[in-house]
Amino acid sequence: MLNQLIEDRPQIQKVVTLVKVLKELGRLRRRARWNRAEIDHYQQQNLAALRAFAYSNSSFYKEFHRGCQDAPLSELPVLTKTILMENFDRLVTDPQINQEQVRNYLAEGASDQYLGRYEVTATSGSTGNPGIFLYNAKEWTTVMASFGRAREWAGQKLALTHRSKMAVVSSTNDKNISARVGKSANSWFVPTLRLDATRSLEYLVEELNRWHPQVVVAYTSMAYYLALEQLAGHLTIHPAKVFTSSEVTTPQIRRTIEQAWGKVVFDEYATTETATIAAECTRHHGLHLFEDLLIVENVDKAYRPVPPGVFGDKLLVTVLFNHTQPLIRYEISDRVKFSPEERKCKLPYQVIQQIEGRQEDILVMAGKNQNYLQVHPNVFHAVMDTIPNKGWQVNQERDGCLRILLVETAGYHQALIEQTVRDNLTKALIDQGVGAVCITVEKVAAIPKAKSGKSPLVTAYQK
Repeated sequence: MLNQLIEDRPQIQKVVTLVKVLKELGRLRRRARWNRAEIDHYQQQNLAALRAFAYSNSSFYKEFHRGCQDAPLSELPVLTKTILMENFDRLVTDPQINQEQVRNYLAEGASDQYLGRYEVTATSGSTGNPGIFLYNAKEWTTVMASFGRAREWAGQKLALTHRSKMAVVSSTNDKNISARVGKSANSWFVPTLRLDATRSLEYLVEELNRWHPQVVVAYTSMAYYLALEQLAGHLTIHPAKVFTSSEVTTPQIRRTIEQAWGKVVFDEYATTETATIAAECTRHHGLHLFEDLLIVENVDKAYRPVPPGVFGDKLLVTVLFNHTQPLIRYEISDRVKFSPEERKCKLPYQVIQQIEGRQEDILVMAGKNQNYLQVHPNVFHAVMDTIPNKGWQVNQERDGCLRILLVETAGYHQALIEQTVRDNLTKALIDQGVGAVCITVEKVAAIPKAKSGKSPLVTAYQK
């Protein structure tokens, strides 16, 4: 093996990278023994360093935080993606970074590092103008270590002496953070099969059967459909761990995956902007926040903090390890609820009890009193997860009607199921205060995928 590595310089570089990641992962492991006071002290130290660096090297932050440079974090203005992208060149701390050049770099599909020293990732732009995010070598090591920590919390050993075959079924576009992490990790020690989730299930099943991965990382909806293929006997793999991300892992989805492969599914909450925010441990009692890498504020619409046990309307995330592109109180439009209960394991970090609305749209529907109200995805889960089906999707049409796509389930009377869907959803929506309810149900062979390869369960009409 050593002779093979010596002859393969790219592999040598991969090993060097992985050694750095494992070294950083060792530091993250030691922090798992901290108490609350140590976490708070570390956060404040690193927040002070981040703000000092931003004020010295970012003309944007000098102006954005003018008059409040000594104020506590909770009093600082909120940074949205729109504000970030409109001030991109002034916000980044390296004057050589230029937004137009970075966009050209992404458009050309360049696989090397931008300016020879930056990993570049981008959001999909599904909610408007895509965001662009850069990491230098040290910061990228932390990004990779954050994903590695999620694996270790699930009980997967990470070491150069422990080889583990992995399959990543998401995006193969290198601007996607999961694709770029998978590409960085792919080596003799972590051989990685990267599969595009937009490909047909038949193709994905064939490739996975050929690869026989020990670890599967996939969009949640893709993991669900692969589990159905396993239960049908078409897919014949036996992963020790299945990591889901990017979409809500509903109880039904978790049950299906566990039926196919056992209690091997672990949910991970990550974004392009932050890397991993939270992940499950082996106790499966929620997702632990990565509080040594991020400060996460759960707030309502007016940016006021909400207590544990209550859903917020958005998150404000401060990324402590990224000095290239500082994100201080960066807004993420996900609804989460922190657990009010005491932790059930030895990890010291706060726990996210539930995530609601990731990648699924909150529908705005006409109410009974000529008002408009928000209908959250859980309203649809409560109905659809109790009705026999092999997949569903709620689509809001231009006229406000809902078109329900339903994958037929063998052994059940389809017409009866469709009528049950209409009746139960109509009642649930009226109970929510919706006025006139218009629902059509359409039988489909498979739920269509978005361009990203995901299959969102609830989609709002986009004007």
